[in-house]
Amino acid sequence: MRTSFKGGAARAGRLPRAFAVLTGVTGLLASAAAPAFAATPERPDTVQQRAYESAAAEFGVPEQLLMAVSFQLTRWEDHHGEQSKAGGYGPMHLVEIDAEQLREQHPKLVRYADEPSLHTLTEAAELTDTDPEQLKSDVVQNIRAGAALLAHRAEELDGDAPAEIDDWYPAVAEFSGDPQADGAQSFADDVYDVLGQGRARTTSSGQRLAFAKVAEPEPDRDLSAARLKAAPAADEDQPKAECPEELDCRYLPAAYQPTDPENPAGGYGNYDTANRPEDVKIDSIVLHDTEVSYQSTIAAFQNPTHGAASHYVIRSSDGQITQMVPTKDMPWHAGSWDRNIRSIGIEHEGWAAEGGTWYTEPMYRASAKLVRYLADEYDIPLDRAHVLGHDEVTAEKPAKAGQEHYDPGPFWDWAHYMNLMDAPLDDDEGGDDVVTIFPRFDTNRPEVVSCPPDEECEVLPEQPANFLYLRTEPRADAPLLSNPALHPDGEAGTTRIEDWSAKATVGRQYAVAERRGDWLAIWFDGEKAWLKDPDGTNTAPADDAELATPARDGIPTYGRALPAPGDYPEGIEAQELEPLPYEIPAGQVYVTGEETKAVDYHVTYDELDDPTNHTVINGSETYVPVSYNHRWVYVKKSDLDRV
Repeated sequence: MRTSFKGGAARAGRLPRAFAVLTGVTGLLASAAAPAFAATPERPDTVQQRAYESAAAEFGVPEQLLMAVSFQLTRWEDHHGEQSKAGGYGPMHLVEIDAEQLREQHPKLVRYADEPSLHTLTEAAELTDTDPEQLKSDVVQNIRAGAALLAHRAEELDGDAPAEIDDWYPAVAEFSGDPQADGAQSFADDVYDVLGQGRARTTSSGQRLAFAKVAEPEPDRDLSAARLKAAPAADEDQPKAECPEELDCRYLPAAYQPTDPENPAGGYGNYDTANRPEDVKIDSIVLHDTEVSYQSTIAAFQNPTHGAASHYVIRSSDGQITQMVPTKDMPWHAGSWDRNIRSIGIEHEGWAAEGGTWYTEPMYRASAKLVRYLADEYDIPLDRAHVLGHDEVTAEKPAKAGQEHYDPGPFWDWAHYMNLMDAPLDDDEGGDDVVTIFPRFDTNRPEVVSCPPDEECEVLPEQPANFLYLRTEPRADAPLLSNPALHPDGEAGTTRIEDWSAKATVGRQYAVAERRGDWLAIWFDGEKAWLKDPDGTNTAPADDAELATPARDGIPTYGRALPAPGDYPEGIEAQELEPLPYEIPAGQVYVTGEETKAVDYHVTYDELDDPTNHTVINGSETYVPVSYNHRWVYVKKSDLDRV
């Protein structure tokens, strides 16, 4: 999932996302359409279908149950043998985390390196006497090993495989690997809901799979929950989900506890407590995608070693919402402490490279209703300066520039999403001085390339996209715009999905620099960037946008609206403000957002009894957000002249 820890590796006790650990059996979504609900589907005759049948018979697991568990974890996808972002392999998503690497990267996680749930692939390989490497890429053996592991979980709880499908409920919950009982039980609940409906779909590799519904499954959920090995929920009452009443919304708590209970000062996860908006105003909402399944995201956020969380998670198939952090608090979701303290984060189940498949209408509608509700609650404007993607959040420090995330990605339908909130981006002809990027979504189908690790790059299937490519000159064969953080040697931009150097996204506004025939130049990333815009068909007017120009040549940009060192009280270390590797030349014009006073928030784990905890540091400097390139940056107000 494309969340990031609190505010950068420099913050003591936090775990960088690259070293995050998941203690759940997790599932990475791949391609294919939203699943069909099928009560009595025709039984397919495919290799993978037969593998589920054979494995179920060998280990005494009900076939429909095995398929339902696998469906909830991965939608039956094997992701071509590639390890997921959460460490799992195959349609049963068996997890294997390198313990030695974990120890080297972060010694404070040594006690977690040998957690059994981090090594379910090895455990399943031993149960089936199979080479662990084979389980990573052999779909049939992966399913067989998953069935053996599920049967083993049942035997650990009951001493034998249950005779009735309803009695498998606690084994299914344990198989989830969720460290909290409420999360494990929610996974089992979802599996049994699927059992009562049936499923049928075709995977990205062309495997047709299906199982018929089980008539009225009725596990004893209360009794089963009491037998789980996972940690029970806290005794105190959990917060009520902050959602519109008409939405299917529940609350499951993200982890707020030390990574090492014996040493709380050594680090904790996955959010900070606060009292927003009384202490810090909430001014924006950041949209993410998960890159793993709905259940896997919940399990990860309930694990303090994950080092990240969001306020909400939304399921692809039906738009169900799980809130995991109260909106008054600050989960580490945006990879930017400045944005974390000001925003609400919403995760959407899916994978950016397959976004057009996983971003379903129920998901769009549930998310839009939630955002409209939150915007109303916290007085957040419903526009693209305040409702933004994770891919529009810039790095805070120059060393991190170019390493930012790119979710929810190029296939999120921003125009439709904003329309659902009654906040249209307009569909008129382009303006003269300022434009909103606004190509027609269904017909805008630029080439996008995906380059998975250790694999050859491939052009993704043609599908509607939310951006326009930007070129150095007004012609179709001109090089794509570059960016010094992504292309330090000055090479041209690319069509790779993660390369944002030449992408102008729907809803973003830019000042017009020049027009030549069918081509429009906007001020973007310190230069003229050309996009095809015949008769204004790819843009919309933005006459109410605020514009500014540099007060001198080469003004610096920043990733934070940070107070000056002298603004910090005694006992709190001042944060260093470093300019990003982007300067704005004289004579250029940029769209700006609502100016803001410098602010920082000093917070640590509550049980440490730090007398400086929850201190808001207000600075005297005023900053202005600038729509500079694909992302927003800050500029000091004193460095700008209004146009």
